[in-house]
Amino acid sequence: MRIRKVHVFDGQKLCEGLFDVVTEQNRIAAVTPWDGTPAAQGEIDGNGGYLLPGLIDLHVHLTWDGLVDPAMDIWHRSKEENLLETVANTLKYLQAGVTSVRDLGSPDDDCIHVGQAIRRGWLAGPRIFGSGQSIIMTGGHDPFHGIPVDGPWEALKAVRTQVMKGCAVIKVSATGGVYGREEGEAVDDTELRKEELEMIMDEAHRRHVPVTAHAIGEQGIRACLEAGIDCIEHGQYIQEDMAQFMAQHGVAFVPTFYIYKHLTEDPNTPEYAREKASRVLEHHKNAVRLAKQYGVTIGTGSDAGSPNTPHPALQEELEALTESGLTNSEILAAATGNAAKILWQEGKVGTVAPGAFADLLLVDADPIADLTVLRKLRMVIANGEIAADNR
Repeated sequence: MRIRKVHVFDGQKLCEGLFDVVTEQNRIAAVTPWDGTPAAQGEIDGNGGYLLPGLIDLHVHLTWDGLVDPAMDIWHRSKEENLLETVANTLKYLQAGVTSVRDLGSPDDDCIHVGQAIRRGWLAGPRIFGSGQSIIMTGGHDPFHGIPVDGPWEALKAVRTQVMKGCAVIKVSATGGVYGREEGEAVDDTELRKEELEMIMDEAHRRHVPVTAHAIGEQGIRACLEAGIDCIEHGQYIQEDMAQFMAQHGVAFVPTFYIYKHLTEDPNTPEYAREKASRVLEHHKNAVRLAKQYGVTIGTGSDAGSPNTPHPALQEELEALTESGLTNSEILAAATGNAAKILWQEGKVGTVAPGAFADLLLVDADPIADLTVLRKLRMVIANGEIAADNR
């Protein structure tokens, strides 16, 4: 297809001028300056609108239902019901312009199975870069979708098991969490030992798979950085020297900024989670500020599926990040080009450039001036096919 006369946000910046964008099959074939020719029959008239890459949500839980207590719901549903819940939630993403997601924890590896079904053409949905089950210590954070390991050799086996199943990322729980269990974990608990983390990193990288860590408390984050982690999720207690280290060593940061504010404000949040979220919230802005100051690669993740956070929730994350000190342009880059880099998919997704997958959004107004225009999508193109057309 040929899209005529559009402004282009290429994943990092708004390009000067107007462009024509041509796709062939599921790839972008050309991005050329608009020559003044009006759209012919069969071509898409961009009419001076704005074309940008499909959005990427780097932290979702597709099996979580986004109701009051999704972890408890997982415990009480059958495996078949959990798989169907995963499918139902996945089908909501393309209409919202989210063409890629990174799922960081699903029981029975449901996200991996659904992602394979999408690649086979059985379902129309976003690209899923899934971890499947996360790697945790026995008694660690999120046991309902975790593989418990004790010692480096069990950690080695867990990595190899997930890679064999087709995971696109290894997720570890390096600290306790705010939500998940009422008792038995605190946000400053350090849950995996140094030798376990080092084994996970070594084996995952030997298999060419990135590793990301749920890490809130300071000591847990430090342990991950010392082990060579690729990305930190949440990261409320990142300190200045840690931000410097992350920038120097290419460690990315996905703050999931919206969900913690939301957990403190929603009266239906489980009480224990609301209390813990309130304690870490004041540190969150500082972590994002430090990451920006030192040039850490920041990506966007919504933690969709969490309490009272139904799928999709990336737009809420984008708008919440405006309170963190990031500009609209930086937020859009975090949801596109930066996110692709974090996925190890740079040049394939998150960009408007020849050779990339044709995952594209068309909107009427400049999203850098107003992020809320992303709530009114004119068109969504996913893998070269029109997934939503609101012209």
